Amino acid sequence: MKKRLWSVLLTTAITASAFGVNAGAEESAISGELNIMHYIAEASKLEAFDEIVEGFKEEYPDVEVNSESTTLDNYQDIIKLKISTGDAPDIIFGSPKTYTNLIESGNIADLTEEEFISRIDEGILANVKIDDAVYGVPQSVTGNAVYYHKDIFEELGLSVPTTYSEFIAACQTLQEAGYIPCAAGYQDGISVGANFYTIFYGAPYLECENYVDELVSGEKKAEDYPSLAKSLEQWREIMEYQNEDQKTIDTNRAEQLFANKEAAMIIIGTWGLGPIREYNPDGDYGAFMYPSEETAEDNAIPVAVGDVWMAVNDSPNHDAAVAFLEYMSRPEVNAQWCATTQEISALTGVSTEGLSPAAQDVSGLISSGKVSNYDSVNSFSGQYYTTWGETLQDFALVEDMTVEDFCETLNNGFAAASK
Repeated sequence: MKKRLWSVLLTTAITASAFGVNAGAEESAISGELNIMHYIAEASKLEAFDEIVEGFKEEYPDVEVNSESTTLDNYQDIIKLKISTGDAPDIIFGSPKTYTNLIESGNIADLTEEEFISRIDEGILANVKIDDAVYGVPQSVTGNAVYYHKDIFEELGLSVPTTYSEFIAACQTLQEAGYIPCAAGYQDGISVGANFYTIFYGAPYLECENYVDELVSGEKKAEDYPSLAKSLEQWREIMEYQNEDQKTIDTNRAEQLFANKEAAMIIIGTWGLGPIREYNPDGDYGAFMYPSEETAEDNAIPVAVGDVWMAVNDSPNHDAAVAFLEYMSRPEVNAQWCATTQEISALTGVSTEGLSPAAQDVSGLISSGKVSNYDSVNSFSGQYYTTWGETLQDFALVEDMTVEDFCETLNNGFAAASK
């Protein structure tokens, strides 16, 4: 089992001198354009991105920064189209494990020898490596958990559930009290992933860590993984305790339902905390590990790198791209990103003041060592990634889709992708 432990410091301030970074002749010598592509949708994360762009432009006034965004659902297709037509951006948002097809085709730059790579926490370097080479610069560590209103739980005398049976019992109590137990909006891939990734990529994933390679190679089929079936069955049951309009609303609306206390819980990654707090900054939020198992000690929190950026290989603006990655990985810049987005830093020694109690709960869960670092091994990419996401969304939106239907659909999609 690949369990990782990150040390998360929450009180020490960071200064620019930590890495001896200074603006000088080298910075001012860089000029031209810098084109960035991303699928960021959360308001707090867009704010953090704008802060980085503005800071970078102050230091590199001769670089014109252009950014373009799209939805996660069609992001990979647009990236591939831009690369094939000679219109590739200089920097793209996303994790190397998800874009192995672009790395294998030589489209993503190897950053291994860049000095700023040493700033990345060693515990997560594997998450941005392919064949021992570093292809991405992460800004944060994402922990998937269940976020809840502490005051609602206190009102109903509920304790934090530590087993799956206890979780369902809590959902029943909340429903009987007139609350939506869990908020969800499956009209976008973000919420689909947030829910299922939290359910599957904890302890169930640790039973089948090589499932990506095995499914892609055809060595195994989807039905060969009992823990995958169990996770799908749990997800289907949990849907019964989510808002009735779950199939017709998106993540933003689900976050609002939770923030406004119409829903008592939401299953999501730490990246959702920023938007939730914007909708209701006075909420008394907490977080607990999703309890997929019937023995509390067997549970694990899914952890991955979040907010990763990659440089396109042979870019005409490569110097500007590398300078941007260096700038965003400076400790004081990264600390500001994490403070704005309410996320945990992926860099060594960077601490963030003002993390909310819910974010501190997640950092405590990660520090406990009961972690499933699910994207340190491999992830689906290319058409396999698209098929995986579409099949999960079908399961969320098609009420009578069974686990057997899911497996058949996934198998057929992967067989087509391999041709």
